[in-house]
Amino acid sequence: MWNRKRSVTLSIVVCFIFVVILSAALFAAPWFINFWFTVYRGWQENGAAIKDMSTLFISCFYPCAVFAYITLYSLLKLLFNIKKDEIFINDNVKYLRRISWCCFAVAIVTLVGGVLYVPFLLVAAAAAFVGLMLRIVKNVMQNAVAISEENELTI
Repeated sequence: MWNRKRSVTLSIVVCFIFVVILSAALFAAPWFINFWFTVYRGWQENGAAIKDMSTLFISCFYPCAVFAYITLYSLLKLLFNIKKDEIFINDNVKYLRRISWCCFAVAIVTLVGGVLYVPFLLVAAAAAFVGLMLRIVKNVMQNAVAISEENELTI
């Protein structure tokens, strides 16, 4: 039977899978970028364009990877708190705040990269939108924490 605990456990497992994928991508990114532009785009392997695009992609990917690790760490902390039935606590508000700022940071990095590669502008817009939604959820959670603390004081 599917329940809340299993859902949280699944989310934790998926987060760990993303940590593994991100870690592998850190090592495979230069090869994958070269593979993408030579095989799928048909660019000359040692051409100036592929070197410029590789530099651009790597310059955007590695800073974004730092924010992705921070986000995954915060998500895992948040999920472990939820698993312990610690929902309306200040730590969870802190984790949501951190995740939203990471989304905004990724939006800035990809916005700068979007000057040279237009599809990055879509990533920037998506990251900024997710960051905005998380800020709203964080504000709701912060108010819920305040109400919860107020109710604990009421007897």
